[in-house]
Amino acid sequence: MFHLPILLTALLAHSTHADIPPLTNTSEFTSLTTSQTGFPSQTFRSSPIVAPIFLLNSPPQNDNLADNASHIFLGTVYGTQRAGPMIFSARDLSLVYADQQYENTYASNAYLVNNTRYLGFWEGGHTRGHANGNCLFFDEAYNLRYNVTAQGLNDARADMHELSVTGAGTVIFSTYFNIPFDCRPVGGPEDALLMDSGFQEIDLATGELTDEGDYLVSARHLSVLTLIDHKTGSPLWILGGKQNQFTDLSGGAATNFSWQHDARILPSSSSSSPKTHITLFDNHGEESGFCPPDTQCSTRGLRIAINPTLRTARLVSQFFHPEGINSGAMGGYQTLDSGNVMTAWGYNPSFVEYTPDGTPVLDVQRGAIGGAEAVPDMFAYRVHKGNWVGKPSWPPSIAVEAPNNSTHEATIYVSWNGATEVSSWAIFASNDHKTINNHTNLLTQSPRQGFETIIPLPSTDANSTRRYVAAAAVSSSGDVLGSTVVLDLEDGGKPATVTSDIVSLKPPSPPPAASAEGRSSNTSSIGVMGASIFSVAGIVYVASYFWRRRRTGPGHQEGYRMVNLRD
Repeated sequence: MFHLPILLTALLAHSTHADIPPLTNTSEFTSLTTSQTGFPSQTFRSSPIVAPIFLLNSPPQNDNLADNASHIFLGTVYGTQRAGPMIFSARDLSLVYADQQYENTYASNAYLVNNTRYLGFWEGGHTRGHANGNCLFFDEAYNLRYNVTAQGLNDARADMHELSVTGAGTVIFSTYFNIPFDCRPVGGPEDALLMDSGFQEIDLATGELTDEGDYLVSARHLSVLTLIDHKTGSPLWILGGKQNQFTDLSGGAATNFSWQHDARILPSSSSSSPKTHITLFDNHGEESGFCPPDTQCSTRGLRIAINPTLRTARLVSQFFHPEGINSGAMGGYQTLDSGNVMTAWGYNPSFVEYTPDGTPVLDVQRGAIGGAEAVPDMFAYRVHKGNWVGKPSWPPSIAVEAPNNSTHEATIYVSWNGATEVSSWAIFASNDHKTINNHTNLLTQSPRQGFETIIPLPSTDANSTRRYVAAAAVSSSGDVLGSTVVLDLEDGGKPATVTSDIVSLKPPSPPPAASAEGRSSNTSSIGVMGASIFSVAGIVYVASYFWRRRRTGPGHQEGYRMVNLRD
C-alpha cells in the first residue's frame, strides 16, 4: 500500500460534491420541476452531460434490504436530441455514465451475452405508438459490439416496445410493418396497407434469424398473455382476456390484469415442478396519476404461478406504488438476483425497488407524477438494476476556475464518464507542462464524489503559483487508471497538451543494488570491461524504466486502453 508523504497527507483537499444529490422535500422538487419545464436536471463544468435530479420519496431505513447490484440503468430523454442510456450508482444515485447523442432510447440494461456483460439499449425514432430503430450493445470500454435490427421487412426496423436477451445469446425485439390488406369491409380500398405487429429473434453471434423456442406474447389491448408454438404459430395456452383458459385460484386476482407490459417467464427452480412463474407490470387501466381518495389503486407489479397442465393460475405477489398512483401506459418489472423486485412506473416517472414481501427499499421520482401526460418524454418505461464495470477508452475530463491565472485559489472540476472504478482524484501541478507527470508534482488527492468532483486547491502552500494542472483517476488500490489533458491556467485554462502522461503517484523504483560478491571482486578486472558493463547496466535500467512506463502508461492499467477518438 502506497502512503502519501506527511506533507501531502496534511494537504489532502476537502472535496466538494458537485452533483446535486436526490432531494427529499416534495415541495422543493415540485418547484424545481416546474421551473425546468418538467425536467429537473443539473449540468457540470467538466462535461456537457445533462443529468437528472431525483426525488427520494422515502429515504431507505435499512440498506441491507436492497439488492446488492452495483448500478441502476435508465434509458431516457433530456430535451431535444439529448436521449441516451444512463447508468447510476445504486449506492447514492449519482450519475456514472450517459451518452446523449440519440433521438430516443429505451430498455437500457446490462445484458449478459455468452457470459460477457454488455450495455444494451434500443435507439431510434418513434411516432404514433410504434418505432423504427436498432438494438445496440456496447462492451465495458463502450465500444459498439452488436448492432441489430429487423430483417426482411423492407424499411421496417426494430420497434422500441421490447428488447430481451436470452440465455442462448439471442435478442428478441418487437416489430411494426405494413402488409397489403383488403379494407373494403370497413369502407376502405381493396389495395390498402395495414400496419401489423410481430417480433423477431436474432442470434447476436451470427446475425441470423432464429426461432429455437416457444414465445410468450403479451397483447395489452386484449389483456392477454399467450404462449406461442414456434413451429406452428398456434397458441399453446391463453392466460387472461376473454379467451382465458385458466382457473383462477385467487378469486380473479391472478388473471384480471389488463393493459399490461413487460411479461416474463421466470426460469424454473425445479425441473420436476409443473408450475411456471410469470411476472408483468399490470397497468390495469389507462388512467395515470394519483389514485382517487379512499380508493384502492389498481396498477401493480404482478407475479403469478400457473400450472399449464392443470390450467390453474394463482397470485404469488403484487406490488402497488407506495405513493398511491396508477399508470395507464408503459411500465416494467424486473426480478433481481436477491429476489427483490424493481418496478418502473411508465407514465409516472418513478421507479421502486421492493423486497419479496412488498417492503419498498427505494422509491424514486425523476419528474412529476403523471408527468408524461403533460410533458412528453417524462416517463420511466423500463428501469433495471444490475452489475456493471465500465472502463472507458476515452480519458477523464477536467475543467478549472483560476481567478489568479495560477493554482493559487483555483478550483478543479474532474469527471470520467463511464468509469466505475475511480476511487479518488490526484491533482498534479507544475510550471513545466512537459514534466507535470513527475511524482513530485503531486499537489493534492481527493476522494471521488459523484459524477463530478470539485477540488479547491490550497491557497497558502508554496506551490500555489504553478501554471499548469492535470488530474489522474486513481483506483482503490492506488493505481492510476487514466489522466486528463494539461490545462494552462495563464491561458484561460485551455489545454496545453493532448495528455499529461501521468502513470503513477509513486516515485520510480530504484535500480537493484549490486551484490556483495560483485562489490568485492578484483578491482583489476574492472578496467574497460567494467566500465562497459556499467554502461550496459545503465542502458538496461533506463530501457526497463521506459518499458514499464510504456506498459503502465495512461489507459493501460486494469485493462484500460487509450484509443484514437475517431475509432
